Amino acid sequence: MIIFLHIPKTAGSTFKFILENNFGVSHCHTNHTKKSVFGKTDLDFAKKVFPRLRSIAGPNIVDPFQLSATDPFYITFLREPVLRVISYYQHSVVGDKNKKSFEECLRERKSLENLAVKLIAGERNLDKAKRFIEKCGLVGLTEKFDLSLHVLERLCPYKLNVNYKRKMFVTDNTIKRSLQDDNRMIEMAREYNKLDIELYSFAVNEVFPRLCEKAGLSPSDEVASYETYTNGIQLKYILGRLYNKLFYRQICKIRYKNSVAG
Repeated sequence: MIIFLHIPKTAGSTFKFILENNFGVSHCHTNHTKKSVFGKTDLDFAKKVFPRLRSIAGPNIVDPFQLSATDPFYITFLREPVLRVISYYQHSVVGDKNKKSFEECLRERKSLENLAVKLIAGERNLDKAKRFIEKCGLVGLTEKFDLSLHVLERLCPYKLNVNYKRKMFVTDNTIKRSLQDDNRMIEMAREYNKLDIELYSFAVNEVFPRLCEKAGLSPSDEVASYETYTNGIQLKYILGRLYNKLFYRQICKIRYKNSVAG
């Protein structure tokens, strides 16, 4: 089973499209549980709901080892942490109408402070996060997205169609450019993301090169892009989306109400 830990603003939505397009009704959107953490009991329940469950993905998969999954193929994508938090902030302003300043959000929002380490390890534990990414089948880099897909194509236990169409939620990068030109904000973002910066450096310098070598590639390789999607959206993608939204999400609501009532 593919377990994709989605760290927001790392091209995860684009990658989830690939999983959805491949596995259809055998792919589970874990965020439909509306829980902050998708746990082992949630996975056991999903196995009963999804026929031949092959992949799960979501930003509420925290400390994936706690799922105790059978034959897991862990995947996550990392992005340069300062750029990730700037992109996350820009999305919150443009998409979610956030009115607070970047500085205020850095101080107040957990999602802008060492989020990668916290999601991967379940706590601010850099060593535990490093141990996890060393066991991943793929630790992709947002900055080398297509190369990461070439590595995945060669190492994944499933034969995948990795063609994609980029998911872009914000097209006006005015906020991003302004923050990138502000040295004080850059240093503040670095201060709040020291653990993520160390984890990213470890991935770039050690983990990703090892995965590339295993796949017969090099981190410096120029590869063809899979962004030119030519096969069309498959029927199983559409069916999978409907199954998740119209069935799984609704049954999760009922399950939650029953647990609260009990």
